[in-house]
Amino acid sequence: MPRNPSTGVYSKPAGTTPSVGQVIDPAPWNALTTDLGNEITNSLPRDGSAPMIAPLKAASGTVSAPGVGFASVTQTGLYLKGGGLLGFAQNGVDMTFDKAMVYAAKSADYLALASDDNTVHRFTAAATLTLTAAATLGASWHYTIMADGGDVTIDPNASETINGALTLRVPNGSKCFIICSGSAFFAFVTSDDTHSECRLALSGGNLLLSRFNGRRLTIGGASEVIPNAGITLAAAGLTPSTLYYIYAYMNSGTMTLEASTTAYTTDATTGVQIKAGDASRTLVGMGRPVTGPAWSDTSKQRFVRSWYNDPGVSLFNNFTANRATTSTSAVELNSEIRCETLLWSGELFDATSVGSIINGAANGRNNSSLGFDGTTSEPNGSQAVLSSTDTVPFSCTALKSGLSEGYHYVTLLGLVNSGTGTWYGDVDSRRTCIRARAGR
Repeated sequence: MPRNPSTGVYSKPAGTTPSVGQVIDPAPWNALTTDLGNEITNSLPRDGSAPMIAPLKAASGTVSAPGVGFASVTQTGLYLKGGGLLGFAQNGVDMTFDKAMVYAAKSADYLALASDDNTVHRFTAAATLTLTAAATLGASWHYTIMADGGDVTIDPNASETINGALTLRVPNGSKCFIICSGSAFFAFVTSDDTHSECRLALSGGNLLLSRFNGRRLTIGGASEVIPNAGITLAAAGLTPSTLYYIYAYMNSGTMTLEASTTAYTTDATTGVQIKAGDASRTLVGMGRPVTGPAWSDTSKQRFVRSWYNDPGVSLFNNFTANRATTSTSAVELNSEIRCETLLWSGELFDATSVGSIINGAANGRNNSSLGFDGTTSEPNGSQAVLSSTDTVPFSCTALKSGLSEGYHYVTLLGLVNSGTGTWYGDVDSRRTCIRARAGR
């Protein structure tokens, strides 16, 4: 057969090169025309009217000149990479395609291998995932895990790092995408839950951080699950009348509360409020112990505030006995009526006082007003001129903004122009009281 099956080169049969005046032998010429017909039949039609019936062999090519390409775009097509790998060139640039995704469940510790590229593993129990050396896995190796039964700790090879740390914990209920740079690992941990789903409150004698409309809190850049029973903090060892910020942190995988006088700041990476200088601590509230030390959260003293999902606080206090003054300038009638609270920056402090008053002097005048943190009278007080036997009601109100973060109180102030002014504190519907509200 004149066409070489390995090279595709066609050679003319002997006796088919004529000369002038030669008598043509029909045998070689008949064989030539038959062979030409066979080879034409065995050729691939350019119009696509017939398919190949054996493998199509192409030149190996390069990324800039693919072995299989297009007449109009010669740098786009298929070529043979080193090691027998198929390459895809697009405008002279190598295109990489992912392997088919593989899924498997794991219930124990596991070593991630190069063959796990583009694999998803669901861990159904707490486990440690060890990573093969980054140089072995190679750049662009990637892997996804789902923590569905316990926390998963990712431990790179030897001193290699993941997100700059020696290990990374993926909390239960979260998923983590890992990618290798060839020398280190980087990861992104996410969950389907929203975050900051908690509230700090007083429960018994301890602070309690509990779930609220969810179960997650961002700590150290990771989405952590708040225990079903919550976490508590006693006041033991703390200093009364001191403002403490309450932070949540992970202690060997266990969510824990800490009271600290160190203020908070905003984490530039997560936007979460953290302990200044320590991104492993997330702000969850503030508290101010009373003598004991003990935590207090009563209608008179709101000394526990939550950073997340805080509904604001309501306060109420009253005199338990008549309180009198002869002062002609505003004074606090008695500190027992104070409504004390902790305020977050930017909150409003709204208060109203009502009750009954009397002045023993003819035409005596009682002035009533509210003061925040001292004896400076707020506007919207009240004034009453009385006979020596009159008992009349009074009311005054105030709304304060711009107070600094931390401890504040509102109290009742009074003054007279003469005589002795009395603000009732008995129990026959004349008791003087303050009702207040603080919130964002």
